[in-house]
Amino acid sequence: MTKCVYPPLVVLHVAPVTNKKASGFSSSVPGMVNALHKLGVSTGLLTTARESYTARQPFPIIHIRELPLRSAIASLPPPLNRPDLIVFHSTYVPIHALLAHQASRLGIPYLIVPRGGMTYGAQRVKRLKKQIGNLLFFKRFVNGAIAIHCLTPREATEAQNWGRPVFVEGNGINLPPPDQLAQPGADRRLQLVFIGRFDIHHKGLDLLIRACALAKQALYTAQAQVHLYGPDIKGSKTVMADMIKDFDLQPIVKIHGPVYNSQKKQVLRHTDLFLHTSRFEGHPMAVLEALAYGIPCLLTVGTNFSTEVAKAGAGWEADINAKSIAAAMRQALHDRPYLTQMGTMARKLAETKYSWERVGQRLLEHYLEILQP
Repeated sequence: MTKCVYPPLVVLHVAPVTNKKASGFSSSVPGMVNALHKLGVSTGLLTTARESYTARQPFPIIHIRELPLRSAIASLPPPLNRPDLIVFHSTYVPIHALLAHQASRLGIPYLIVPRGGMTYGAQRVKRLKKQIGNLLFFKRFVNGAIAIHCLTPREATEAQNWGRPVFVEGNGINLPPPDQLAQPGADRRLQLVFIGRFDIHHKGLDLLIRACALAKQALYTAQAQVHLYGPDIKGSKTVMADMIKDFDLQPIVKIHGPVYNSQKKQVLRHTDLFLHTSRFEGHPMAVLEALAYGIPCLLTVGTNFSTEVAKAGAGWEADINAKSIAAAMRQALHDRPYLTQMGTMARKLAETKYSWERVGQRLLEHYLEILQP
């Protein structure tokens, strides 16, 4: 790839990043900041979560509690105290609205990366609370942004209703070496895998289990098992286990704890089909990781880029209901002879569009464009 020369730029990223490995923020935001850092951008991360973020990074990391709240932006170490641009990751974080007000007073432009939080599905969660918050300060927060950075075209379509300029650039992923990729369809028994938080409503895990019940015979015939990996959120694991028992799916659907690092790599390398049936998302890192490992994906439209994956020949798309997911699952099992080819297309999609190097360059070009006088 030709190396581009960019003018000097200082960009401050603000996000509720923590050490929690199950959170997409913990990999996507530092990955984005690091991609810009490698391009010569003076950048840093201001973390706004209650918990600390202690990962070692090649860029400055400051926690909000280290700063005087009323003058947090101005109190940052130079040059981050006078950046050319501030990037807020997540809309519904009250302290972000406060920091945005400070930025406006200092004449510093900012943009918002809502990460799915401004979609119709996300707005329906805790609807009354969000409506009140919008009236009090979040609407003002959005109105002050010079742009909204959406991660997928579908998210951008819904975000346009907020009345701000919108551009689209997805998350990125570090590509595993070719000798570490999955071999979908190589074994007689198929492994269908979900990796993510056990947030049953958000991730559509209730829909997935119901879909498995509808497609039970097809799963049996294909000698397929569905493996779910993740940490429990608000008792979802118990509800899931009860559903599996009620539908008599114990021989087919297995619940496991979370997997990280080498354990997760091992799971991905033995996955034939990756499942992600969310009701709403920003741009799920779990799916990008699966694509990077050369794994075909079965996605609902709620993941926000199911259409792109399907058009690339890298997977199947389903609506946000159990019947549609079951139909897509049956089709995937029927298309078993093509799993290897679809895995190749999945890896190609990750390489050509979602490596952090490519994402970083495109993102910087977006920043320079919106900052033009």
